Amino acid sequence: MSPIEMRSAFDEALLTEGPPAVFTIDAKGRLGLDEWRTREHYGRVSVPLSRESCHCLYRDHATGFVQYVLLTSPDLCGDHPRQDITRYPHQAAAMAVLEGLGNPPISADPLPVPAP
Repeated sequence: MSPIEMRSAFDEALLTEGPPAVFTIDAKGRLGLDEWRTREHYGRVSVPLSRESCHCLYRDHATGFVQYVLLTSPDLCGDHPRQDITRYPHQAAAMAVLEGLGNPPISADPLPVPAP
């Protein structure tokens, strides 16, 4: 699986060198900073945050809609009041689960946590 195209050089710089943040895929299939979600997560965690790429699927509690989310800190992968967050060992594993859910990707139940 090839890496997801970045929305801009700015988003790529934030992903590789910036502070821990949340990145989501836009309607054109490009990965970029999700400023709103980043701010929301920062409001629920203690800083400073460690830095490590985390490939996750978010499942919305109300709708069951699932989306791929790349976080650059495991500290941002904790409990969320409106979503189940499931972490995967790499992008390919997360995307394989996502693609298996159909179009649109909907799951009535929380996604199984992958074995370590």
